[in-house]
This record gives sequence, structure tokens and C-alpha cells, in this order.
Amino acid sequence: MNKKILALAIAGVMTAPMAAQAVKYKLSGQVNRAVVFMDDGEKSAVRNVDSTSSGTRFRLKGSQDIGNGIKAGMYWETQFQSSRSFSQRPNQNADGSNGGAGDLRQANVFFTGNWGKLTIGQTDGAGNGATESDWVPSGAYHGRTSFTGGLRWRTSGGAGITTGGGLVAAAGGAVDATGTAAMTESSTFNEFDAFSRHDVIRYDSPKLGPVTVAASIGNDSIWEVAAFADADLGGGNLLLAGFYGEDTQGVRSAGTDGRWGGSIRYQFFQGTKISGTYAQNESLAPGVPDADVFTVGVGHSWGNNTVSFHYSEATDVTPNFDDQAFNVGFDHHIPKAKIDLYASFFHTELDTPAGVASVEDHNTVVVGARVKFK
Repeated sequence: MNKKILALAIAGVMTAPMAAQAVKYKLSGQVNRAVVFMDDGEKSAVRNVDSTSSGTRFRLKGSQDIGNGIKAGMYWETQFQSSRSFSQRPNQNADGSNGGAGDLRQANVFFTGNWGKLTIGQTDGAGNGATESDWVPSGAYHGRTSFTGGLRWRTSGGAGITTGGGLVAAAGGAVDATGTAAMTESSTFNEFDAFSRHDVIRYDSPKLGPVTVAASIGNDSIWEVAAFADADLGGGNLLLAGFYGEDTQGVRSAGTDGRWGGSIRYQFFQGTKISGTYAQNESLAPGVPDADVFTVGVGHSWGNNTVSFHYSEATDVTPNFDDQAFNVGFDHHIPKAKIDLYASFFHTELDTPAGVASVEDHNTVVVGARVKFK
């Protein structure tokens, strides 16, 4: 719905003659809930959660023509979740069944013209999303740790395992005698997709043929550059993306020197798609190996339905541990009501280094629904 918000008076910006303007905005958002069955090899549980992949949120977004072919606008979005899916594990609901979690996702102003787009404030860094060309917004297939990240790796006796190979007693809490935390799936798998959302100055170029480029610099000298391509090719559509960034002060990613990666997806017009991603996180600490991750996938869409299969492997996210997983998923979209119904199954394994106890496999089933409003 169109309304008016906040008189906006910007004089002399980008040479545009300006008078007081009222920016028209739209209110939109979504509610995304799922029921998750999780089994860490020793214990199991059923959780009613809010999907961390694409959580319950609402947003205000709008723009106004300010002359000379320039538009000024604002984007504000916040997320409110009860029982975030990322935090769940058997015998522990980290957020509490009645608790909530607020997350300011977007809070920025922007200017657009035939020269591109300039954004100032909290928003996605330039590379955010570059390893997600195959992203499914409902979260049914991608963003694995959104549903499994809280699961602890456990031995056949039920003990947790730490990064140094120590054990945490099954009933002894989340840390060992030295205070080292037990490892979870989020300790051993990471998509390494740039540095997410933070306070930046970001520039996006206009489309240069099928390609756009972007660059951003944020607080604490976090910077990213990225390129994205979208083109019809042969009998389908090709998506390509790649980025490089640095966070040498470790504000967004402790111990990281640089990070780079990209993704590719080709979808035939008849509905079949193939995809792949790769990313590497370069370690800042001497003697600590660089971590890398890759994912390959295949899927098919027909009508309002999509089915997909993905395999992923992450090496040295925790040094000397190797994480492998596959997942299958189904999504049904109801266009008129803007509803997604989805289901997915995840199976995850972890190879431990010599001298460290082996751990049990994880299995997770997700059934959920996302309802949008505007």
C-alpha cells in the first residue's frame, strides 16, 4: 500500500535541484515458520522454529524522483523471530520457546540514476550473495546450517567434542574443563559468503551488458568487490557471481585475512538446473590452514513446484576437520496468496583427525511455510 512518510529535504545533493519531498513507501514482509525433526545420533527432538534462512520480518522501502534523473530513497527492514532455527538442538532451545530475537537487517538511504546506485548505511556488502546463485528464498534447500547449525557433534557415548579433540560430558554442559566450547555444525561448515550486512558505503554500477559490478567499504576497513552476470544463453539462463573481500581486523570474521568465492547456475528453459559454488577463507593466523567449501546441485522446476538435490563439503573450517552433507528438498509456490510450502531432508557427516574420537552422523527433516504480505 502506498503512503507517505517523513518530509525529506536534501539540498544540493549530486547537483539535483531539490525542494521538500515526501517519499512514498511500501510496507511488506513475511512470516516463515517450520517444524524440524533433528537427530544428532544420540538424542532427537522436534522443534517449532522460525527459519533463519529467511526469517519473519517486515520492511519499509520507498523512493522519490528528485530531478535530473535521480531518485532518492530509504530501506528499513527488521527481523523478529521466536525460536530461531539456527540455535536449536536436542535438549536445548537456545532462544526459548516464547523468546524473541530482533535483528536490524537494513537501515540505509540510497540514490539511483543512469550512473548506478549509491547506498549509505546498513545494507549488504558488495559481495553478499555471491555464493548463492542457487539460493531458494524459502530456505528449503540451501543455507544448510540455518536449520542444522546448532546441532552438536557427539561421540557414540553422547559426549560433545571440542576443536582440540577434548570431550564434553553428555550431561556436563557445552564446555570442557578448559572452557572450550563443544563443536556444532556451524563450527565445521560455513558458506563463506562475503561479510553479510553491515554499515557501508556501497556503489553498484549500471548494467554493463549482462554484468553489474559492485564495491563497498565499511566501518573498520571492511571492503568487498563483486561482479554479477545474468544472461540467456543457449537453451537457458546463466547466473554467475564472484567476490573478493578483506576483514583484517576480524570484526565480521575473526582470524580472516581475505575471503573470495563465487557461484554459477544454469537453468534450462524446460526447468532443469545445475549449480555449483566455491569459496575460500584465507587465514590470518600463522600455521592455520585456509578453509574452503564447495557445493554442487541439480534440480528441476515444473509449474509452481521445485525439487532439488545438493551435496556440500567444507574443509578446515575448524582446522583438520572435514564436513560433508547432502540434502533434498521440495518447494511448492502458491502465487496468488504468495505462499511457499517447503520440505527438506539433511544428512551430515564429520571426519575427525587422527587421535580425535569419531562422531555420530546428523539427520534433520524440515517442513515449513512462508507467507508474504504487502
